[in-house]
Amino acid sequence: MAENLCGVCQKKAAEWTCNVCKVPLCAECVREVIMENPGQRVLGVQTSPLKSAVRKQKVCAKCMKEVDFVE
Repeated sequence: MAENLCGVCQKKAAEWTCNVCKVPLCAECVREVIMENPGQRVLGVQTSPLKSAVRKQKVCAKCMKEVDFVE
């Protein structure tokens, strides 16, 4: 079987892909970026039940250092 290996460590099976550069990532190499949209909250309360105020992205360590995650 051809398992999809992690593109960073080349040792473990990939579970996710980087949202920026699309490299396959294992559980140890993945980093999670949590971005909060201040326009979706008023006094700390979420304004819309349909649109989330928090957005999560799974990225590799290289993209974590190089990319600005500002909207």
